[in-house]
Amino acid sequence: MINMSAEPGLRGAPVEIGVAAAVSQLPIVRGLAETLVLLSDFTLDEVADIRLAVDEACSTLIALAAPDSTLCCRFVVGEQELLVRVSGVAAVTGLPDQHSFGWHVLRTLTDEVFATQDPFDQASAGYPTTVEFRRVRGKI
Repeated sequence: MINMSAEPGLRGAPVEIGVAAAVSQLPIVRGLAETLVLLSDFTLDEVADIRLAVDEACSTLIALAAPDSTLCCRFVVGEQELLVRVSGVAAVTGLPDQHSFGWHVLRTLTDEVFATQDPFDQASAGYPTTVEFRRVRGKI
């Protein structure tokens, strides 16, 4: 049996997945996030927090998404932290509501979270929008 816990190849190497910007795709992204952090020696509580934070970041962008657009989720596991970037194309200008309950959840579950939006992109027919967060491992 191969022990994949803390596999050296997971640390520092980005893992990306692209999915349709639809609620039906959330289990796929949650599953990938959960697997990555489990294999990277995060505690079970941290795994649950990260899974929920990924779900919330994706749900936030899905709510803003242009029709038939996709989400790109990028995970980078470092020695002491996980960096997550979720990017999509918003139908209208404007960042996610940072006073919403969902954003409060993101702030609570992560060590740092922010959103950015680029000007209208003709090729993607919308506003490229990104939510990024960082979660430190073993924080007391």
